[in-house]
Amino acid sequence: MNKLFTTFLLLTCSICNGQNLVPNGDFEEYYHCPSNDGQIDSAKYWINPSIIGTPDYFNPCTTGNANAPNTWIGFQQARSGVAFAGIFLFILPNANYREYIEVPLDSSLIANECYHFEMYINFANIFKYNTYNIGVYFSNSIIANINNQFPLSFIPQINNEPGNLPDTLNWTLVSGDYTAVGGESHLLIGNFNDDLTTVTSIANPTSEFPECYFYIDDVSLTHCIENGIIDQNENAISIYPNPFANELKIQINNDEPVTITLYDLSSRILLQTTFSNLTRINTEQLAKGMYIYEVRNKKGIIKSGKVIRQ
Repeated sequence: MNKLFTTFLLLTCSICNGQNLVPNGDFEEYYHCPSNDGQIDSAKYWINPSIIGTPDYFNPCTTGNANAPNTWIGFQQARSGVAFAGIFLFILPNANYREYIEVPLDSSLIANECYHFEMYINFANIFKYNTYNIGVYFSNSIIANINNQFPLSFIPQINNEPGNLPDTLNWTLVSGDYTAVGGESHLLIGNFNDDLTTVTSIANPTSEFPECYFYIDDVSLTHCIENGIIDQNENAISIYPNPFANELKIQINNDEPVTITLYDLSSRILLQTTFSNLTRINTEQLAKGMYIYEVRNKKGIIKSGKVIRQ
């Protein structure tokens, strides 16, 4: 997988700073060492919203199934520190089986403010299927004691982008921006699609396990810095302002020709232009709303995300 593509989502308000509102987002703190798999509530602040699902907590403080990096489904190092979580995205033929993890935020979200979410995922390679269908739901109250294994009936405010599939070696970034309604106090992670709308791909055709399982690490939610995307690497791309009105500017920190494509949410191409260094796109004809962009060079996608016309 293209490593640049796996780090693609700088959405809406884009760059962020400030305090991480997700307590123990790296899963390093724990109430007690997990004695077996299915014990996400061993990790400080994290809970299982269902009484049937069994999301996992992995830590080297233990041996056996819950050990890290030697988990019950294979070897995996944490992205940072030593600990991480894990959930099933689906299990076949156990129709619509889902697992979720949930955490209370350090403070409730403020209405109309922009928050930037990030987490890293990794695919457990003993399983047959992979998917990009993982999302984040912000709730204004705790979700608990769900007495079934089915997909939760919430619409996640942040979804992983199509095609952003994790691999078994690297940790893949999933991120996005969210403008709060106000009062959101909890965050849930999982696959909110049912089996019919979950997009699957065969990652391990010889596997005897027709399931999909992700490790999760380094979950964060911070305030956004408004007015654009500023990268500092040698291929830095700035896209601003964001939100925009009648003009969108795109600048790259070198003279390499790149192509920017703007899509609507149904993936229909609306605008496309090739440029070097700097271009200005007239957006007067666009309706207010959210749009997807991709920036490509000769090697492929080097940046992708979302912008909003106000």
